[in-house]
Amino acid sequence: MPNAPLIHTGDPAYASPVIRAPSPASSVGTAYGPDETTQSDSELSPEAFEQKWSSKLKLDGPRIAEELMSFSALIQPLPQNQMEEKMFFDVILRGLRARIRHVEEEETLQQMLRRGSRIGLEQPPSDDNIDNLMRSMVTMSTTETRQISDGPWKGLSRNVSNESFNYEDTVVKGKQKL
Repeated sequence: MPNAPLIHTGDPAYASPVIRAPSPASSVGTAYGPDETTQSDSELSPEAFEQKWSSKLKLDGPRIAEELMSFSALIQPLPQNQMEEKMFFDVILRGLRARIRHVEEEETLQQMLRRGSRIGLEQPPSDDNIDNLMRSMVTMSTTETRQISDGPWKGLSRNVSNESFNYEDTVVKGKQKL
């Protein structure tokens, strides 16, 4: 009796992953230096250590832009000398300019939203003549437009002078029309 293949429904249909210990750091070319944590930092609890460095890095504090936006001239003490007054004036002026720029950007955005899309309002070309359409898109001087002739696709009748040959004169009769 032939051996029946063993099918385990709990096993994945693909090959099982190779599980092994991670490579040591020296084998991939990365060498880490000795731990440089200070004695005072190593004595702190993990929560105290995190709080210490979070306050040093000001991760929970406002950004500089947020601080400038929250600046209020009414809360600040009055400047004592000319230099402080100049700095105070510059900070207020910078804040006003930033606020005006923000209001202008918001107004522009609101106008665009109110106006909506203008695609449906564009006038489609009213002329079916391709030559007129092309001439309207390309600006040329009046002397150049007079020199442009209609191409052979127009099928315009041309004035034939008496000196030219026509089919009957040249082929059928074999003589010129005088």
